[in-house]
Formats: sequence, C-alpha cells, structure tokens
Amino acid sequence: MAEDSKQKIMDATYCALCEHGYADLSIQKIADEFDKGKSLIYYHYDDKEDLMLSFLDYMQNHMESTHEEIMDLSPEERLDAFLDKALGLEEKERWEFQKAFLELRAQAAHNEKFKEKFGQMDRQILENLEEILSGIGIENRDISEIVLSSVEGAASRKVSIGDREGLQEMKGTIKDTVENLSN
Repeated sequence: MAEDSKQKIMDATYCALCEHGYADLSIQKIADEFDKGKSLIYYHYDDKEDLMLSFLDYMQNHMESTHEEIMDLSPEERLDAFLDKALGLEEKERWEFQKAFLELRAQAAHNEKFKEKFGQMDRQILENLEEILSGIGIENRDISEIVLSSVEGAASRKVSIGDREGLQEMKGTIKDTVENLSN
C-alpha cells in the first residue's frame, strides 16, 4: 500500500510540475492532483525539498528503465529516441515538464542535495549516451560530453524562450553532427 501511495504521489508531482512549474509548486498543488490529502504526502515526506529529492530519484529510475526499453532498437533509432526524450519533443506535456525541470535544475546551484542528485543523473545520462554513440561508432567520452552539453544547452535555451519548434531543428542539427563525427 505504501509503495502504491508513493507512486501516486510521484505521478501527482509530475502533473503538478507540468501545470505549475517548480517555483509555484506546493504540497497542496501536488495533493490536488490525486485523490488523497496532503497529510498523506507529509506522512511519506518531511517537506517539499524531501519530496523533490525523492522525485529526482523517481525520474532517474524512470530514465534508466526508458533507456533499457530502447536497447533493442538500431543505434540510430536509439539516438532518435534519446533526443526526443532529452529535448522534450515527444508530447506537449513533456515540454511543460522540461520547463519545470529547468527550474528544478537551477536549485542545484544553491542546494548541495539537489547538486548531488543532478550529478548522479548527469553521470547516468552520459553513460547512456556513450552507449548509444558507441553503437554508431563514436567511442570517445569527450564527444559524448559535447553532444550531451549541446542537448542540454539547446533544451535550456529553447525552453527559456518558449521555442518548442526550434528544438526540432536542434534535434536535426545534433543528429547531423553525430553522423558527421561517426564518418
């Protein structure tokens, strides 16, 4: 029962982040997204920070399971799926989440616990990208770092100015660059 409640809280947190962003997020707004009261959230989490740290763990686990799901695809299809996820191109909801995630990431500059979580996530994303690029014939960690920085920079830039269509262009540019590097 507790795990089911925690899953529902994570789902509600995702929805509330998409709707309100991080800056306007509150425990009450998360509680409004599911059929339980905020007392259940406080039963599992001490405060908003504790909940957000757990949410980052949840996102990291989700990211890893998503990576495992695409392993049967061709290397090019895996890169395509990775870019869609990382750039938030899959669906409108994902775009809204990208905006909230950018706000959440900004907290790491002043919060050691967030910095540690984002460091773990970044290392995992980099390992996943290295694995994808290796399948394309690029086995250079520095190239993986540059590609990841390009993806994250493009997402941050385009999200901050509301240019979702520009992300599609950036995806094409990043794919072209990776293809040129693999030749």
